[in-house]
Amino acid sequence: MIDRAHSAWLNCGHMRGKRRRYKDFTYGRQWDDYCPSPRGGIMTERMRMEEEGRVPITNNIIRQMVKGIVGRWRYLQQGGLTPGSPLPPQTEEDARALEEFLISGMAVQRREGAEGMWRNVSPERLIFETFERADASDCRLVGMLHDMSPAEIFSRFGRGDLRRVEALRQALRGCEQRDFRLSNDMSGGLDFATPLRKGCYRIIEVWERCGSEWIEVYDPFLKSTRRELPDSLTRLQALNRARREVGSEPLELRHRTGEYWRQRWLTPTGLLLEQQTGGTPPFAIRFYPMIDGEVHSLVEDVIDQQKYVNRLISLLDHIISSSAKGVLLYPADQLPDGFTWRELRRIWSTPNGIMPYKRTAKGVSPEQVHTGSAVGAGAAEMLKTQLELFETISGNAGALRGRSTSAAGEGMLRAELENATIALLDVLGAFDAFIRNRPGEKPEKPESHEDDRD
Repeated sequence: MIDRAHSAWLNCGHMRGKRRRYKDFTYGRQWDDYCPSPRGGIMTERMRMEEEGRVPITNNIIRQMVKGIVGRWRYLQQGGLTPGSPLPPQTEEDARALEEFLISGMAVQRREGAEGMWRNVSPERLIFETFERADASDCRLVGMLHDMSPAEIFSRFGRGDLRRVEALRQALRGCEQRDFRLSNDMSGGLDFATPLRKGCYRIIEVWERCGSEWIEVYDPFLKSTRRELPDSLTRLQALNRARREVGSEPLELRHRTGEYWRQRWLTPTGLLLEQQTGGTPPFAIRFYPMIDGEVHSLVEDVIDQQKYVNRLISLLDHIISSSAKGVLLYPADQLPDGFTWRELRRIWSTPNGIMPYKRTAKGVSPEQVHTGSAVGAGAAEMLKTQLELFETISGNAGALRGRSTSAAGEGMLRAELENATIALLDVLGAFDAFIRNRPGEKPEKPESHEDDRD
């Protein structure tokens, strides 16, 4: 089972890698994509820009888009509550789940505690085998990676048994995280077997959907029904033959099948800490849009526009910094008596500069040079176009953020707001379906502890 869980986690590596890229773009790390190096090989776009003597500038409009959509959702959910009003804890969790949904196209929560609170789960920790439905209802293996402290492990799996707790202590010795980390930064991804937090152990929770079959036996004489295993068929058929010989009614036999969930808690080495049969996985999952198993988030749609905006702003900055700006051409032999160049530069307002030169004709006098750039004007127009395209593609129009340059009244502003909301109705509707379809009941109590090992 640990090999199967590890294989499922590795198969999701491409999806986790895309999510990390989208998350980097959302939070401002937008120059780390790889590109060809002029000398051969590959390098990051930031390194190439710096090598060419340009400054990579980031104007993060993706983050503003995400915050605007989450803010609009919170406003609709809370009925226009003011920021100071008390908020249900689940609303806070759901708001962060929506942010994840916009970034990666994945919303994952796990039901925890006696109150059945839904807590967000990072897709970095999610384990699953291939499924086709957006809500993962057809998934046959699902789980997640946990980082547990020794106290939590002994409390959950020790059952108050001193011998069992000591066995757990011996089995986990040397497997805790020993490295000191300044933060729980997961930007570089997680390792399947290594815990993230210092002093914790990596524990793997796996839920497997198992199939079962049995024979349903109805006895007309006793008027009762019981279950028998499939290998009891020969015995039951012999019993029916005996009944027919004496004139009794035979047993009525029907083949039945069903499925159930089996939960396992494992260490990365494959040690089985606990196994339970029954219940349902405490996960709520929603992938968007889940067409042929593909996930495409809203952030993915606007990354190209964000990169182009950054390039245009960096280009404009380079053009401006490379142009002569207020440089004073001053003949060297016309420096007034008693003045030094330092004093003359001080008199001339900063940041303008003075460039001494020797004139070649008597009629040459100091002049100020101004230069313009047609290229810069074209880049500015292109930047404006890209920003408009960003709003069009994302659906995050100005009216959605509470501003409009074209609305002439309240009615027109409301109409623009409705049109802007329609553009986001699909993604917000998918997230709303995720919230509405979460199981409302608390987790069922497992039926047995079969195959438990001390």
